Amino acid sequence: MVTEKKQQILDTALLLFVEQGIQATATAKIAKQANVATGTLFHHFSNKQELVVTLYRSIKDELSQSISQNSADKVHPSDNQMDTLKSTIESYWHQAIEWAMSHPLKWQFLQQFANDPQFKISQQQDVMTSSMAFLVEAVEQGQQQGVLARLPMPLVLNYCHYHYLAVTTLFIEQPELFQQPSYQDGAFQMFWQGLVAKP
Repeated sequence: MVTEKKQQILDTALLLFVEQGIQATATAKIAKQANVATGTLFHHFSNKQELVVTLYRSIKDELSQSISQNSADKVHPSDNQMDTLKSTIESYWHQAIEWAMSHPLKWQFLQQFANDPQFKISQQQDVMTSSMAFLVEAVEQGQQQGVLARLPMPLVLNYCHYHYLAVTTLFIEQPELFQQPSYQDGAFQMFWQGLVAKP
């Protein structure tokens, strides 16, 4: 359970990381802005890296929860395995995009984390595997059914992650494009074509 002070530190860290960059933000500044003693910050987080990773995990968990809670009613079951799987993954995709558009600060932090050389791709994949287990299951199921290409999961997760960041970057910088169905549908079709098994 997250205490009030711990959440205060995480909220402040998010703002400062987005404003100043992860590496340029000192823990002393976070503590001061959060109105807590530096010792309190280090009581909750042993070092800055732990604070950054905890914030990343909490945001990915929030994104995951939003996707899983809001996607179920948008899936269109079908007798055709490919259609059902495509509908499932498309509902995940659109919900993830909606979340990014509604949470630009959190999205910016995810973008910063993804491009920070201090944090390895393997860390991002570990978080994605645990927080988005439903996506991993859908991909594995699709691969077993022969609907999706049998590619190594780390490769698939990296593709999903960076295609998502690329599309949301475009939509956040040019929100008028997000309003156009041809862009939303086109972005998903590009994503799907990268996953589907070729005949």
